[in-house]
Amino acid sequence: MAQPSESDPVRVDEQLRFLNIVCIALVIGVAVLAGVAWGIANGPGANGPVGPPLPDAVAFLGAAVGVALLVAAPIIHRKMLQNAGRVARDSERVVGALETYRLATLLAFILREGAAVVGLMLTLLTNEPAWCYGLGLLALIAMFWGWPRREEITGILQPSAA
Repeated sequence: MAQPSESDPVRVDEQLRFLNIVCIALVIGVAVLAGVAWGIANGPGANGPVGPPLPDAVAFLGAAVGVALLVAAPIIHRKMLQNAGRVARDSERVVGALETYRLATLLAFILREGAAVVGLMLTLLTNEPAWCYGLGLLALIAMFWGWPRREEITGILQPSAA
């Protein structure tokens, strides 16, 4: 059986590669949502809102929900990482920490993409693509700020972090 320290770099590389691929897909998803919002508002069938106009207060409440998702993402990520590596057996500590990091990062990115989805819903309800553009841009900034980093992964693998 290999020492955990010998296999850590390989596991970290695999984890980082997986997370980079999924995070890139989620970034592309936000860009697609912005494209859909543009198509809805400016496309050939853009005749205005489908139903009755949405009150501004409801639209701003929806935007607040989107911003709340952006605020919650790093908090949840940090809280989950506080428990990373806390397992009974030392042989399982590395695997547990890496899986916790993966789950925390994916959850944070999904919440950030959720803000762009809220923006698209507001665009559908108001026929104003600025909601999706604004929340989507904030989501992209938050995604790039919270991008998975090797230093962060190796930091949770240290015995002092457990």
